Amino acid sequence: MLGYKIRLLQGMLYRRICRFIPVQMNIVEKMNIFLDSKYAIAHFAEIFASRSYYPAIELFKQPPKSVLDLGASEGLFTLLVESHMRQRFPGFKVDYTLYEANPQLMGKIKRNLHFADLHEGVHIYCGAVGKRSGMVDFGICRELDCSSVRPFGHVVRYVQIPYVDIEKNLLADGLDTPELIKVDIEGSEVDFFENYVNLLSKTCVVVVEFHEINVTLDKWRDIVSKTGLQLYAVTEQSGPTRSEILINDSNLSIHNSRCLDR
Repeated sequence: MLGYKIRLLQGMLYRRICRFIPVQMNIVEKMNIFLDSKYAIAHFAEIFASRSYYPAIELFKQPPKSVLDLGASEGLFTLLVESHMRQRFPGFKVDYTLYEANPQLMGKIKRNLHFADLHEGVHIYCGAVGKRSGMVDFGICRELDCSSVRPFGHVVRYVQIPYVDIEKNLLADGLDTPELIKVDIEGSEVDFFENYVNLLSKTCVVVVEFHEINVTLDKWRDIVSKTGLQLYAVTEQSGPTRSEILINDSNLSIHNSRCLDR
């Protein structure tokens, strides 16, 4: 018992000094992740140490050509997918498109991808997603990962952020519909599903964090059904927040039956 308390104390102290002495995590090959704040440690645990995302990635028997990471935060979901690709499909190159509305996280995303030796086939956008145009007051929270259009944490300040058109950017980047989409946009997921029905109807797998606050679960099910996606699994639930994996079984079957070029 004493040893356990000492370890907890060591952990508490480390979370306060890790910005000066970051921990280096070697995930696979040259993929290194540096955790330099207590928020980065918490985000790493959320992505790599939970089952929220793993089942979605394992659904792919052939690697996705393109992955869309909405609400990228520090870019760790992209690195989770890439770590699987390097181990399961060596030599195959995946295109990643990351969106993050918090401008304070842009530097962290770029550094994390750089240190993880992920340089090619990456597109990073700073902007809000959900609607296709316009501006929105974006709340910057003390805990940066909680910042959003509908913030759940303590807001330090608001900044004006433009909405970006995802389909327009995919076209400009010469990318087809991503086969895997991650949606963690803190309450804006309903706007995204309502405004991107065409995009969602063409994808294979979506992993989404849904917040049952202003929209009931039944209404959410109705919104999802219009995209042709069906619930595959609920991987995590905490109060009004739940992580869901949605699939288009037909699209996924066609994708997995193809022999993709490297």
